[in-house]
Amino acid sequence: MGKITIHWELLVAATPEVVWDYTQDWRRRRDWDGSVAAVEIIQESPPQRVRARFGGGLWFDVAYKKGDRPRITTLTMTNSTSAWVTGGGGSWRYEDVGGATRWSQSNTLVLRDHFLMRAVSPMLKMMLGFTTRRAMRKAKRILEAR
Repeated sequence: MGKITIHWELLVAATPEVVWDYTQDWRRRRDWDGSVAAVEIIQESPPQRVRARFGGGLWFDVAYKKGDRPRITTLTMTNSTSAWVTGGGGSWRYEDVGGATRWSQSNTLVLRDHFLMRAVSPMLKMMLGFTTRRAMRKAKRILEAR
């Protein structure tokens, strides 16, 4: 199976606690992440678990492996409904920079081993990077407007 991974970071004029609390609240995720179409919270207490629908009707079970507020989260995405994407995961870091937050994401999608997926993986990587950057910028605007 192939994997595509992207990394992006930006500086948010808010404390790590504020950025963490907003971006890790799946009830608010659709407010700033346009790739998330629906969320069902399965388990709120650590480790958090949700069922999320992304664009194109793609569903994943999202399970947190690590949640160290307000510094880092890691999660896995399993039970995909996609014929092309089998799973994925990611980690998010929140670093205090003088009262602001350096927020970084690393996101990975695991693709089925299929000739077509190998051919389109560069385009999928570009799309994953674009949607990640767009979502993070929107969250930054919302948080800094508070």
